Amino acid sequence: MSQENVEVVRLSIDAYKRGDWDDATAYLAPDVVWEVGQELPLRGPDAVREMWTRWNDGWERLDMDGEEIVDAGDKVLVVMHYRGRGRMSGVAVDQRVFEVHTFRDGKCVSKVDFETRGEALEAAGLSE
Repeated sequence: MSQENVEVVRLSIDAYKRGDWDDATAYLAPDVVWEVGQELPLRGPDAVREMWTRWNDGWERLDMDGEEIVDAGDKVLVVMHYRGRGRMSGVAVDQRVFEVHTFRDGKCVSKVDFETRGEALEAAGLSE
């Protein structure tokens, strides 16, 4: 099942990049908890889509690439690279975020962002 989880995350990233947020959140469990550094934990796919809408309004341009997607059993580690420019501020962003998606019964039940690869590896039960 774990390789399937990797493929599901990859398809979700592709759907997000196309702007198809329904497909991008299709792999999320109804009770998913989505934790990113700038937000309180979000609960449920609707809250995730609302955050994406709010965030995208703040960017003149925002590109994202899943540079690496690693199978870790019931977890998937993603190295996500964001590049963009703020709509109002004009500030450029070039940042990598290390995500750990946790699956149960084929659905993502949590996604947590980490600032370092080491923290994400530890959370995913992997070592460098």
